[in-house]
Amino acid sequence: MNKQTGLKIAGGVVGLLLVVTIASHIRRRQKDKLAAELLREISKVVKPSTEGLLSENAFDIHYENEVLKKVSGKILVIKQEVAVKYAERIHSAWGAWYEGGDDENKVYAVFRELKDKVAVSKVAKAYQNLYGENLIDKLYDKLDDNEIKIVLNIVKPLPAYRTV
Repeated sequence: MNKQTGLKIAGGVVGLLLVVTIASHIRRRQKDKLAAELLREISKVVKPSTEGLLSENAFDIHYENEVLKKVSGKILVIKQEVAVKYAERIHSAWGAWYEGGDDENKVYAVFRELKDKVAVSKVAKAYQNLYGENLIDKLYDKLDDNEIKIVLNIVKPLPAYRTV
């Protein structure tokens, strides 16, 4: 066997190994994604209050865009300035222990004023833009399980959107 044939065989083996590696990597990622979905669903059953915010689409900052894609008519959307004011009110509710702690009622009041889930999404997006932190993460950090249930009980019955 000459040198050129040996190089072709080695190149073919390397190419085959590359294809096998890529295929196994893709398959592993698909399995990981399925496992993560399964764990999310199981944890919703096991801990429904803490997983509730994640399962509630209203806290997704892209929810407005998803609704606009699905709905053919015009929907009512709060102005960006209004969403910023609500986000600022939520942020002002967080306080240090020496300042009297957090004011959960302020947070509940904001969510009670919102008329639909698109508005909740706009506020969540404004909060992230203003403070660089996901609103869901902040709520988990500042509220206990019972307080999260209260927020969910306020947001869940809201309509997905309102039309003009």
